[in-house]
Amino acid sequence: MKSKLVGLLAIVVVVLGAAGCGGSDQPSGPAGESAASSQPAAASAKAGLQKIGDMADAWNELYKQNEAAFNDYEGMPIMELVTPATTFIGSVQFDLLNLDNADGHFTGKLMLAGYPAVMDRAGSTITFGYDFKREKDGFGPLAKAGDRMVENGSLDLKQGYYKAEDFTERGGTRIARSYHEFKRLGDGSMICLVFSGQAVDVRGDAQPSDSAIYIHNGKNRYDFVVAKGANGPAFTPISFADKGDLMKAQAMELFQAAGYTIDKSGGIQGGKLALDQ
Repeated sequence: MKSKLVGLLAIVVVVLGAAGCGGSDQPSGPAGESAASSQPAAASAKAGLQKIGDMADAWNELYKQNEAAFNDYEGMPIMELVTPATTFIGSVQFDLLNLDNADGHFTGKLMLAGYPAVMDRAGSTITFGYDFKREKDGFGPLAKAGDRMVENGSLDLKQGYYKAEDFTERGGTRIARSYHEFKRLGDGSMICLVFSGQAVDVRGDAQPSDSAIYIHNGKNRYDFVVAKGANGPAFTPISFADKGDLMKAQAMELFQAAGYTIDKSGGIQGGKLALDQ
């Protein structure tokens, strides 16, 4: 568990650190056009969030407080404990379209991904996204030339509430889709919901599958639920906006009510990561 989990976390942290740093003292961002106000937005000062990278940092700092528990876990690797944060690898790149954290509309190419992207900011609200067609094959059966790739996301800096959805479309049909929500609670802990589905397996054969993940990340706390389904990209996500600030037992009930099978659940008990029996 230790080597694989720590290795993936290290990659996430390094990439987020490289792409998520903003401010006027950073190198010039990707070439693009922008229409911005002359004053940086400051509506989110109370929450301490000024950009997408700050949300990613908040999650990772909480994760690192529990790192010893993950390192000492001797069971089979639970990759779902770290994969939710990979959404930020893409989204923090949007910060580089608006290094001054100003209100306005910004366009350009994402620094690492190279996708043409847009970002809008109005006070404490950020929206971001891209919509383009892949020019050449990527890795695996879900990344072929001509595939349409779309992402749309938002971050309420004042509420500490992040949402992002992306999908891949081929011939007018969605073949892969994911949905992420992260929310910071009043005690400083954070919760997340992640839904991910695809229409084919690793060989490219038709095999709809999807998963649902819930995590409550805080000091000496990492409650989680991992569930599996067969909806493919057609899953219906659960949202904190509708269901409130869910705890583990509530998330488990909602997953089961939606037709998912609970694969595993657990958390930190006495400083140790443990699975529920």
